[in-house]
Amino acid sequence: MGLDIIIPAYNAKDTLFYTLSSIAVQRGLEKVDLHVTIVNDCSEYSYSSFIDYFSPYMNIQEIVTEKNVGPGEARNLGLKSTKQEYIIFIDSDDCFYSSYSIKKLYDEIQKHDYDLVISDFILERDNKREIKNNNLVWLHGKIYRRSFLKKYDIHFNNSRANEDNGFNRLILLMNPKRKFLPVTTYVYRENSSSITRKDDRLYRLTGLEGYIYNMNWAAEEALKRNCEQKEVVILAMNVLIHMYYYYMELYNKYDVTPILKWSHTILELYRRFPNLSVSEGTIRFFLELREKEYIKDKIDFSRVLTFSEFLSKVGEAND
Repeated sequence: MGLDIIIPAYNAKDTLFYTLSSIAVQRGLEKVDLHVTIVNDCSEYSYSSFIDYFSPYMNIQEIVTEKNVGPGEARNLGLKSTKQEYIIFIDSDDCFYSSYSIKKLYDEIQKHDYDLVISDFILERDNKREIKNNNLVWLHGKIYRRSFLKKYDIHFNNSRANEDNGFNRLILLMNPKRKFLPVTTYVYRENSSSITRKDDRLYRLTGLEGYIYNMNWAAEEALKRNCEQKEVVILAMNVLIHMYYYYMELYNKYDVTPILKWSHTILELYRRFPNLSVSEGTIRFFLELREKEYIKDKIDFSRVLTFSEFLSKVGEAND
């Protein structure tokens, strides 16, 4: 069976060579039918010179969108234009961690008949590195089985933020056979000095609307595919708990009224299944789990709001 590597690229000529080089040096794939697809998302130029340079080392093609559609839709085009049974996504400014990264992912999913394999990846920011493990949000360090995606018609939506979170969440709601692989395979290179990252708290606030949209989208799409309703209820409660802590964290610096309005959609989703509500004990467990993350990050909340009070505010937000 073969493997497709899909790379959405928008004006990426300064970083794409680095990404493709990390694919060209991969080892142990002599018997794998590996195809690389660059999805040119209406960049200001062609990537034909990259195709010419790397063609001796890999089966590589470029396809071009008719207009700029964003990374999610670019990946959808990549999915529609390829056919191998296994799929890896990599961004045009990232790279694989070692020369055996792809082999480790491919061997694990192919030999053990998984639908999804999730490995560790490195977050590289300002010359500092942090290992991320068991991450269910981003596409980094993951390999997917195409037949599972086709079975449930799983694709990206057309949002331009958090679309990877929506995609992965929809997959998880359909209960894939999955495996956490405790090895590092991917390096995510983040530029924290970019305009969107100069104020990380503001970035978080502006990104929360996209997060809510994608979680609600994934839940609604999963329900159309007859997923377990209980899984949607648990997801909704987890999202509300996340928004609760974001509300408290950002309260003293920004207008957090939008958080209440955005969360209202998720509260309505949760209330749709009153016979499947999450128990108080489980809610406390989720709250304590989330609170440990904030203790680790040494965030001091100068204003305390109970979770019940937060839910009341959310319920009143659209009244």
